[in-house]
Amino acid sequence: MAKVMVLGGGFGGLAAAHELRSRLDSEHEILLVAADDRFFVGYAKLWDLVGTRPLAQGTARLGALDAKGIRFVNARITAIDPTRRAIETSAGPFDADYMIVALGAGRGRGKLGAADHGAFDLYDPDRLPAMRSELEHLDAGRVVIAVLGTPYVCPPAPYEAAFLVEEYLRRRGLRDRVEVVVATPMPSPLPMAGPDVDQLVASGLAGQGIDLRTGLQTAKIDTDAKSASFADGTTLDYALLLGIPSAVPPTVIADSPLAGEDGWVWPDPGTGRTVFDGVYAVGDCTAVESLPRAGVFAEALGRAAATSIAAEIDGGTTTPYDGAGYCFLEFNGRRAAALEGEFFNKPKPILRMAEPDTDTYARKEAFEAERLHTWLAWTHPA
Repeated sequence: MAKVMVLGGGFGGLAAAHELRSRLDSEHEILLVAADDRFFVGYAKLWDLVGTRPLAQGTARLGALDAKGIRFVNARITAIDPTRRAIETSAGPFDADYMIVALGAGRGRGKLGAADHGAFDLYDPDRLPAMRSELEHLDAGRVVIAVLGTPYVCPPAPYEAAFLVEEYLRRRGLRDRVEVVVATPMPSPLPMAGPDVDQLVASGLAGQGIDLRTGLQTAKIDTDAKSASFADGTTLDYALLLGIPSAVPPTVIADSPLAGEDGWVWPDPGTGRTVFDGVYAVGDCTAVESLPRAGVFAEALGRAAATSIAAEIDGGTTTPYDGAGYCFLEFNGRRAAALEGEFFNKPKPILRMAEPDTDTYARKEAFEAERLHTWLAWTHPA
């Protein structure tokens, strides 16, 4: 009997665990360890923020894994020893024959400080009620959606937030009294995607009167003065600031032998294999050239890692990841576009994005529902 241990209950970990369970006989144990006992698709936080749907309605519990033949342990991982494929956790030590590390990225929050007085980490689900309350009570001023540093998780998120917040304000009849600004340190909205995609996003923002400020590196958020300062001397006062935090390596990985000099894990792009025997790494805790930090890519590499492990245990074929993938970008009016392409193509990725439409929005909704249902037996709320 072989034992496979998956660290993390996000896209990469759940995809890997289910792929393993589908390929391995029941005599082989699959263990998933995660600090959080819930899973939701990240963009559902924005739907909660603007009143489309409460986050709780798109949240499933990882305890459902046990009924699917995957043992779930709800525990915080405090140390990783890749040479022994062993971990220390708040529930005690665990080890295995194979290990898939899918712990996601940490959130760099230094620039937000205490994040009081109308400044929030947009990615923090526990702060959604406070964010929503601030937005509901806003009747004048400026909303700043600021990318606080790079890299960050989910490249389309700042622009989705801008479109949805703008639409919310317009629906409430406040748009002529509230300015919406997106500030990013990048030279364009999505520079990796190329000029055509950049123009599509920039035109969409301009069409809704959203002010796009590029090349703005955040220097300081003064929450008492409600002011954001940037490295070039620009200052933006705000009534509400929604900050997109930079992605940082999780401390437990940065402190382990798995980490490269920059704190990230650098696995084989096609399989997730690391330099440690039987140890794989997938998703946002890794650094893979040209690959965005987004759930669909973590899922794809998680499945590839699982096929490699299953082939070692029971034989069979492997399915290396080829770098194909997509990210949704939601516009206003229940429309969305999909940024799709071949991210491993050389000398640079080949990417494309069509005009947003309602069919792609429906595809985005289906993407969420399919994963929640398949992985965690979630049913759509009545």
